[in-house]
Amino acid sequence: MTISAVQPQAGLLATVAHELRGPLGALETASEILDRDFDLLDQQQVRVMVSAIHRRALWLHGLMENLLCAATVDDGQLRMHRRPLNLLELIHDTTLLVEPLLKRRGQRLKVRTCPTVPLVSADSQRLTQVLLNLVSNAAKYAGAETLIEVVVSLREGRVRLTVADRGPGVPNDKVAHLFEAYNRAGRTDGEGLGIGLSVVRSIIDAHGGQVGFANRRGGGAAFWFELPGIAGSLFLNDDTTERKRVG
Repeated sequence: MTISAVQPQAGLLATVAHELRGPLGALETASEILDRDFDLLDQQQVRVMVSAIHRRALWLHGLMENLLCAATVDDGQLRMHRRPLNLLELIHDTTLLVEPLLKRRGQRLKVRTCPTVPLVSADSQRLTQVLLNLVSNAAKYAGAETLIEVVVSLREGRVRLTVADRGPGVPNDKVAHLFEAYNRAGRTDGEGLGIGLSVVRSIIDAHGGQVGFANRRGGGAAFWFELPGIAGSLFLNDDTTERKRVG
Protein backbone atom coordinates (compact mmCIF):
# COMPACT_ATOMS: atom_id res chain seq x y z
CA MET A 1 0.00 0.00 0.00
CA THR A 2 1.36 3.41 -0.94
CA ILE A 3 1.80 6.31 1.46
CA SER A 4 -0.86 8.30 -0.43
CA ALA A 5 -3.35 5.47 0.16
CA VAL A 6 -2.44 5.05 3.83
CA GLN A 7 -2.79 8.72 4.76
CA PRO A 8 -6.54 9.10 3.94
CA GLN A 9 -7.25 5.77 5.65
CA ALA A 10 -5.36 6.88 8.76
CA GLY A 11 -7.29 10.15 8.77
CA LEU A 12 -10.60 8.29 8.59
CA LEU A 13 -9.61 5.95 11.40
CA ALA A 14 -8.64 8.91 13.56
CA THR A 15 -12.01 10.54 12.87
CA VAL A 16 -13.89 7.35 13.72
CA ALA A 17 -11.90 6.98 16.94
CA HIS A 18 -12.70 10.58 17.86
CA GLU A 19 -16.43 10.04 17.24
CA LEU A 20 -16.43 6.86 19.33
CA ARG A 21 -14.60 8.38 22.28
CA GLY A 22 -17.47 10.56 23.48
CA PRO A 23 -20.32 8.03 23.55
CA LEU A 24 -18.07 5.24 24.82
CA GLY A 25 -16.91 7.51 27.65
CA ALA A 26 -20.52 8.30 28.53
CA LEU A 27 -21.39 4.58 28.52
CA GLU A 28 -18.43 3.81 30.75
CA THR A 29 -19.30 6.54 33.25
CA ALA A 30 -23.01 5.70 33.46
CA SER A 31 -22.46 1.95 33.77
CA GLU A 32 -19.73 2.48 36.38
CA ILE A 33 -22.07 4.59 38.53
CA LEU A 34 -24.83 2.02 38.22
CA ASP A 35 -22.47 -0.80 39.15
CA ARG A 36 -20.94 1.05 42.10
CA ASP A 37 -23.89 2.94 43.53
CA PHE A 38 -26.97 1.02 42.40
CA ASP A 39 -28.26 0.47 45.96
CA LEU A 40 -27.80 4.18 46.75
CA LEU A 41 -29.61 5.58 43.71
CA ASP A 42 -33.32 6.31 43.68
CA GLN A 43 -35.58 5.11 40.89
CA GLN A 44 -35.45 8.40 38.95
CA GLN A 45 -31.64 8.47 39.01
CA VAL A 46 -31.50 4.88 37.73
CA ARG A 47 -33.97 5.74 34.98
CA VAL A 48 -31.83 8.70 33.86
CA MET A 49 -28.69 6.54 33.77
CA VAL A 50 -30.38 3.74 31.83
CA SER A 51 -31.87 6.25 29.37
CA ALA A 52 -28.42 7.75 28.76
CA ILE A 53 -26.95 4.30 28.13
CA HIS A 54 -29.78 3.47 25.74
CA ARG A 55 -29.38 6.68 23.72
CA ARG A 56 -25.63 6.19 23.32
CA ALA A 57 -26.05 2.54 22.40
CA LEU A 58 -28.55 3.51 19.69
CA TRP A 59 -26.16 6.16 18.36
CA LEU A 60 -23.26 3.69 18.25
CA HIS A 61 -25.43 1.11 16.52
CA GLY A 62 -26.41 3.63 13.87
CA LEU A 63 -22.80 4.62 13.33
CA MET A 64 -21.73 0.99 12.91
CA GLU A 65 -24.55 0.31 10.45
CA ASN A 66 -23.57 3.35 8.37
CA LEU A 67 -19.89 2.37 8.36
CA LEU A 68 -20.72 -1.20 7.33
CA CYS A 69 -23.07 -0.01 4.61
CA ALA A 70 -20.50 2.46 3.28
CA ALA A 71 -17.91 -0.32 3.19
CA THR A 72 -20.20 -2.65 1.22
CA VAL A 73 -20.96 0.16 -1.25
CA ASP A 74 -17.23 0.78 -1.76
CA ASP A 75 -16.71 -2.95 -2.37
CA GLY A 76 -19.67 -3.18 -4.73
CA GLN A 77 -21.34 -5.69 -2.39
CA LEU A 78 -24.49 -3.79 -1.35
CA ARG A 79 -27.40 -6.23 -1.65
CA MET A 80 -31.10 -5.69 -1.12
CA HIS A 81 -33.61 -8.27 0.17
CA ARG A 82 -36.82 -6.76 -1.13
CA ARG A 83 -40.42 -7.58 -0.33
CA PRO A 84 -43.74 -5.67 -0.41
CA LEU A 85 -43.51 -3.10 2.37
CA ASN A 86 -45.98 -0.77 4.04
CA LEU A 87 -44.14 2.52 4.63
CA LEU A 88 -46.54 3.55 7.37
CA GLU A 89 -45.65 0.47 9.41
CA LEU A 90 -41.98 1.21 8.83
CA ILE A 91 -42.47 4.78 10.08
CA HIS A 92 -44.22 3.52 13.21
CA ASP A 93 -41.46 1.03 14.01
CA THR A 94 -38.74 3.62 13.37
CA THR A 95 -40.48 6.17 15.58
CA LEU A 96 -40.12 3.79 18.52
CA LEU A 97 -36.37 3.61 17.91
CA VAL A 98 -35.79 7.38 17.77
CA GLU A 99 -38.15 8.26 20.62
CA PRO A 100 -35.36 8.40 23.27
CA LEU A 101 -33.37 10.85 21.15
CA LEU A 102 -36.36 13.09 20.48
CA LYS A 103 -37.51 12.98 24.10
CA ARG A 104 -34.11 14.14 25.30
CA ARG A 105 -34.32 17.24 23.11
CA GLY A 106 -37.99 17.87 23.76
CA GLN A 107 -38.74 17.37 20.06
CA ARG A 108 -41.95 15.97 18.61
CA LEU A 109 -42.46 13.81 15.54
CA LYS A 110 -45.62 14.31 13.49
CA VAL A 111 -46.62 11.99 10.66
CA ARG A 112 -48.78 13.26 7.81
CA THR A 113 -49.94 11.03 4.99
CA CYS A 114 -52.41 10.79 2.13
CA PRO A 115 -55.47 8.57 2.71
CA THR A 116 -54.28 5.75 0.43
CA VAL A 117 -50.69 4.66 -0.14
CA PRO A 118 -49.35 1.81 -2.31
CA LEU A 119 -46.87 -0.71 -0.99
CA VAL A 120 -43.26 -0.45 -2.16
CA SER A 121 -40.80 -3.22 -2.98
CA ALA A 122 -38.02 -2.63 -0.46
CA ASP A 123 -35.55 -4.07 2.00
CA SER A 124 -37.15 -3.22 5.35
CA GLN A 125 -33.87 -3.22 7.29
CA ARG A 126 -32.14 -0.92 4.83
CA LEU A 127 -35.12 1.41 4.53
CA THR A 128 -35.31 1.63 8.32
CA GLN A 129 -31.66 2.67 8.21
CA VAL A 130 -32.56 5.39 5.69
CA LEU A 131 -35.37 6.76 7.84
CA LEU A 132 -33.27 6.60 11.01
CA ASN A 133 -30.54 8.60 9.29
CA LEU A 134 -32.97 11.27 8.07
CA VAL A 135 -34.82 11.66 11.39
CA SER A 136 -31.59 11.60 13.42
CA ASN A 137 -30.11 14.22 11.10
CA ALA A 138 -33.18 16.43 11.55
CA ALA A 139 -33.09 16.01 15.33
CA LYS A 140 -29.39 16.84 15.44
CA TYR A 141 -29.62 20.19 13.67
CA ALA A 142 -33.13 21.33 14.59
CA GLY A 143 -33.61 23.24 17.80
CA ALA A 144 -34.86 21.80 21.06
CA GLU A 145 -38.64 21.75 21.57
CA THR A 146 -39.25 21.81 17.79
CA LEU A 147 -41.44 19.73 15.50
CA ILE A 148 -40.02 17.21 13.01
CA GLU A 149 -42.45 16.19 10.28
CA VAL A 150 -42.56 12.94 8.32
CA VAL A 151 -44.76 13.34 5.26
CA VAL A 152 -45.86 10.55 2.91
CA SER A 153 -47.27 11.66 -0.45
CA LEU A 154 -47.88 10.28 -3.95
CA ARG A 155 -46.33 11.56 -7.17
CA GLU A 156 -47.36 9.83 -10.39
CA GLY A 157 -47.27 6.33 -8.97
CA ARG A 158 -44.21 6.95 -6.80
CA VAL A 159 -44.30 7.19 -3.04
CA ARG A 160 -42.38 10.12 -1.55
CA LEU A 161 -41.32 10.22 2.09
CA THR A 162 -40.11 13.59 3.36
CA VAL A 163 -38.45 14.40 6.69
CA ALA A 164 -38.65 18.11 7.43
CA ASP A 165 -37.34 20.22 10.31
CA ARG A 166 -37.11 23.86 11.36
CA GLY A 167 -33.37 23.99 11.84
CA PRO A 168 -30.92 26.34 10.11
CA GLY A 169 -31.19 24.66 6.71
CA VAL A 170 -28.19 24.22 4.41
CA PRO A 171 -26.15 27.01 2.75
CA ASN A 172 -26.90 27.16 -0.97
CA ASP A 173 -23.25 26.61 -1.92
CA LYS A 174 -23.21 23.30 0.03
CA VAL A 175 -26.39 21.74 -1.36
CA ALA A 176 -24.74 20.18 -4.44
CA HIS A 177 -22.48 18.03 -2.24
CA LEU A 178 -25.00 17.04 0.45
CA PHE A 179 -25.18 13.36 -0.48
CA GLU A 180 -21.44 12.85 -0.88
CA ALA A 181 -19.59 10.67 1.62
CA TYR A 182 -17.85 12.41 4.56
CA ASN A 183 -19.50 15.71 3.69
CA ARG A 184 -21.14 17.64 6.54
CA ALA A 185 -22.29 20.62 4.47
CA GLY A 186 -19.78 22.86 6.16
CA ARG A 187 -21.13 22.09 9.64
CA THR A 188 -18.69 21.77 12.51
CA ASP A 189 -21.33 21.32 15.21
CA GLY A 190 -22.87 18.04 16.28
CA GLU A 191 -21.65 14.48 16.03
CA GLY A 192 -21.19 12.33 12.97
CA LEU A 193 -18.80 11.43 10.19
CA GLY A 194 -20.85 12.86 7.37
CA ILE A 195 -21.66 9.47 5.83
CA GLY A 196 -25.34 9.20 6.77
CA LEU A 197 -26.70 11.00 3.70
CA SER A 198 -24.38 9.16 1.32
CA VAL A 199 -25.68 5.89 2.81
CA VAL A 200 -29.24 7.14 2.25
CA ARG A 201 -28.49 7.83 -1.41
CA SER A 202 -26.74 4.49 -1.95
CA ILE A 203 -29.63 2.51 -0.44
CA ILE A 204 -32.31 4.42 -2.35
CA ASP A 205 -30.32 4.15 -5.60
CA ALA A 206 -30.16 0.38 -5.08
CA HIS A 207 -33.98 0.39 -4.85
CA GLY A 208 -34.33 2.27 -8.14
CA GLY A 209 -35.48 5.38 -6.29
CA GLN A 210 -34.45 9.02 -5.99
CA VAL A 211 -33.35 11.32 -3.19
CA GLY A 212 -33.54 15.09 -2.88
CA PHE A 213 -33.37 18.12 -0.64
CA ALA A 214 -34.89 21.57 -0.33
CA ASN A 215 -34.53 24.42 2.13
CA ARG A 216 -37.94 25.28 3.58
CA ARG A 217 -39.65 28.62 3.50
CA GLY A 218 -39.38 30.13 6.93
CA GLY A 219 -36.25 28.11 7.71
CA GLY A 220 -35.40 24.48 7.97
CA ALA A 221 -34.51 21.55 5.75
CA ALA A 222 -36.58 18.90 3.97
CA PHE A 223 -34.92 15.67 2.82
CA TRP A 224 -36.94 13.21 0.76
CA PHE A 225 -36.76 9.94 -1.10
CA GLU A 226 -39.08 8.41 -3.67
CA LEU A 227 -39.72 4.76 -4.48
CA PRO A 228 -41.96 3.23 -7.16
CA GLY A 229 -45.28 2.02 -5.78
CA ILE A 230 -46.36 -1.55 -6.47
CA ALA A 231 -49.22 -1.43 -8.99
CA GLY A 232 -52.55 -2.60 -7.59
CA SER A 233 -51.36 -2.56 -3.97
CA LEU A 234 -53.21 0.55 -2.80
CA PHE A 235 -54.27 0.35 0.83
CA LEU A 236 -56.24 2.65 3.13
CA ASN A 237 -54.50 4.51 5.89
CA ASP A 238 -57.05 4.30 8.69
CA ASP A 239 -54.93 5.95 11.40
CA THR A 240 -57.22 8.95 11.73
CA THR A 241 -55.40 10.29 14.79
CA GLU A 242 -52.29 11.07 12.75
CA ARG A 243 -53.65 11.45 9.23
CA LYS A 244 -53.80 14.71 7.37
CA ARG A 245 -54.39 14.82 3.64
CA VAL A 246 -51.27 15.70 1.65
CA GLY A 247 -50.03 15.34 -1.90
